[in-house]
Amino acid sequence: MRGAKIPDVTNTQLSALTATTNYVSISVGGNDAGFADVITACALPAWASNCDGKINTAQAYISNTLPGALGTLYASIRSKAPNAKVVVVGYPRIFMGEDCSALTWFSPAEQTRLNQTADQLNARLAAAAAARGFSFANPTSRFIGHAVCDSPAWLTNLSVPVGESFHPNVAGHSGGYTPAVSGLLTGAAVTADAALLAKAATQAEALAQTQRQYAEADRSIEPEEFVLPDLTTPAARKAARKAGVDLDAFLAQR
Repeated sequence: MRGAKIPDVTNTQLSALTATTNYVSISVGGNDAGFADVITACALPAWASNCDGKINTAQAYISNTLPGALGTLYASIRSKAPNAKVVVVGYPRIFMGEDCSALTWFSPAEQTRLNQTADQLNARLAAAAAARGFSFANPTSRFIGHAVCDSPAWLTNLSVPVGESFHPNVAGHSGGYTPAVSGLLTGAAVTADAALLAKAATQAEALAQTQRQYAEADRSIEPEEFVLPDLTTPAARKAARKAGVDLDAFLAQR
């Protein structure tokens, strides 16, 4: 479930695991560190946000709190699925140094720090996975040249619906995640070609039927999502006045 945090996985998803489970893949931790809130803050102009402060808070959480939470979660996974091959999936670097949207204001320095935070998160995930004997799929290298604003991009920029923003798109899943994760799960990297997609389509209903028993629990999860910058609010206008910014002229430039 996109947007889930570690408690969501613990409370709504671990019940799917049994002693007969063969494979488990899991990607969680970014929302626990507040990635959605951080990106939302950093998308604002510097005078309207505290991007560095948000990043500092996220990095402190990743270093000091997340490892313990991951250790507890991974122990639960192993307890419920003692025979499963488990792959922990990391996070790509989202940015490539340019902001190509007229509605966001990510500076190059902010993008660098956000990418460094993704690297920090991956390091913690990899360490926690290794401590439990799980594999770690690091997507970083596969997404180089495919960040937001790259061509082709494997990560969505500001999109509609807004909640889809800054997540892997279809090409990101097929070209980035699928070969990285499948090789660690089964020992052979899978290419999402036409034949595989056709095979998946024939199995879709059966898989959907299996998943429906967990759908209600998944719907109870309140996802953490990016929020579109809004410079028309009283708070934004107050920040502009404090910074000596002519907000109307600033907006007209975009």
